[in-house]
Amino acid sequence: MDIITCGGLTALELVALVPGRELYQLSILKKFFVGVLIQYVFLKIYRVVLYPNYFSPLKHIPGPKDHNLILGQEVRKFKAESPVSVQLEWMRKWPDAPFIRYLSFAGKEVLLVNSLAAHKAVLQTHVYDFVKPPFFARLVGEITGVGLLFAEGEHHKRERRLLAGPFSVPSMRKLLPVFREKAKDITRVFENLLGDKPHGTVEAIETLSKSTMDTIGVTVLGIELDTLSSMYPLGFQELYSRVLHQGALGQLIWVVNAFIPIRRIVPLEANHRFIQAITDLRKMLRDIIQKRRADLTDGTYKKEMGESRDLLTYMLEEAELRRQETGKEVWTVDDIIGHLLNFTSAGHESSATTISWCLYVLATNPSIQDRLRSEINSLLKTNPEPDYDSISSLPFLHNFLREVLRVFPPSYMAQRETTRPLTISNTLIPKGTQIDLIIPLPHHHPSIWGPNASIFDPDRWDHLTGDASSPFAFEAFLQGPRTCPGRNFAVVVVKAVLLELVPRFRFLGIERVSRGGGGNGGKGGDGGDGVLLTGGEEQVGRGVKFANPSLTLRPADGLFVRFERIKE
Repeated sequence: MDIITCGGLTALELVALVPGRELYQLSILKKFFVGVLIQYVFLKIYRVVLYPNYFSPLKHIPGPKDHNLILGQEVRKFKAESPVSVQLEWMRKWPDAPFIRYLSFAGKEVLLVNSLAAHKAVLQTHVYDFVKPPFFARLVGEITGVGLLFAEGEHHKRERRLLAGPFSVPSMRKLLPVFREKAKDITRVFENLLGDKPHGTVEAIETLSKSTMDTIGVTVLGIELDTLSSMYPLGFQELYSRVLHQGALGQLIWVVNAFIPIRRIVPLEANHRFIQAITDLRKMLRDIIQKRRADLTDGTYKKEMGESRDLLTYMLEEAELRRQETGKEVWTVDDIIGHLLNFTSAGHESSATTISWCLYVLATNPSIQDRLRSEINSLLKTNPEPDYDSISSLPFLHNFLREVLRVFPPSYMAQRETTRPLTISNTLIPKGTQIDLIIPLPHHHPSIWGPNASIFDPDRWDHLTGDASSPFAFEAFLQGPRTCPGRNFAVVVVKAVLLELVPRFRFLGIERVSRGGGGNGGKGGDGGDGVLLTGGEEQVGRGVKFANPSLTLRPADGLFVRFERIKE
């Protein structure tokens, strides 16, 4: 766009300043290209150096000043110990500022939301005055699909209404038996790992990712994913793993592509592997949609879960109903694929990561583990097959899960861009300004949660006061009109797994990641080496590291949890 602007200005200048007869000589081309180059360089110097440092109305906002001229703070964020550690450092340095300003690529100004009032303004009061920035669509959209995540304005309101049914509380009540059955599959995995040994080790991330993906297969796609393995060279889970968990080079291409669209021109195997995986994944989903539509038309598809419907079946039936009523198509096949990818990525990765952090907390906090087990056992003793309401009524389980989501929110970031000038917390924000919502900031803010904000304490939820009682103090699923529609789904899935595992197994600690050879499949490491992390080494940031870069706040190199069977 800048080069077009410079070209247009140069052309106008030449027409105005050069005698008419010279406009038709070849020498004018040289003058044109030199003029475009000079203006382009000056424009970039203005935008990268002069505007953000001397002319921007945002320059007075507190924030870091040690920017790289071209890359801003992005290299520092990329090299940090977690995807949010740099932002948390800024929050602690400027705790009272409603916004913190930093520079991204090429001098682009970004405002980091840092107060509850500002969070409320962005997520509720002015929610539809913001859109997803184009680079965020490239960063996340190529993995998660477009769907509801990138719908804006009236389109978002309509899509949210249409998709409310499958994630309502009544739907969760009907789906609970499916969640519990899939949780029993996890128990069988743990039992197989344990065998006759006194204790075993499970790599939580990989094991739980497979389990939650199986749950997604039934509840979102309406199929057992294992049935696809014989029909395609690579199964759904393997394709999705290739898309979501790339190697170091693939991650670098992914990050750079968000700012400079290079995906189609990079001739590297890591890039080709990603493109092929996402192409195959979309083809598989297209095949599933076409077959389901045909089966619904001729009546051969039988719903296995009574009145409840998986998301795909719901969408196809809803689309047909709306078509008959209005004569218009509600969703194209590509729209449906976008929604399926949205809910698959959000439901699968966030649920698996949350359960993994639950196991981490239980393995490193024996007293919390004992309290949770006691509460669950008290329920199961009187009600071996508890329903949705019985599980929801367990106070410590509810507080425990909320605290896990507060300290370790799986989805840690949302980004917005203003569509018009706004004034929020006495700050005038120009149109087109990028806004970063980093979820751990309000979750770890001392002025909201007190001096022990970063300490894991489930009991804090029994006596919330002041700012901590605000809904915007807890944003694991965001808040306002754009809150995650699948929050009930995620909560019930996690609770169903804990209800199954905690009474049967005692979690003994976290094993150190071995980089020697063999092992059981940690991402980046080679497995647990049988040595428990103790003496503070089990703490996050020391023996347990965050993956960075990553779409979710997840452990790097796997999470190896030692466990034993509880004798009855």
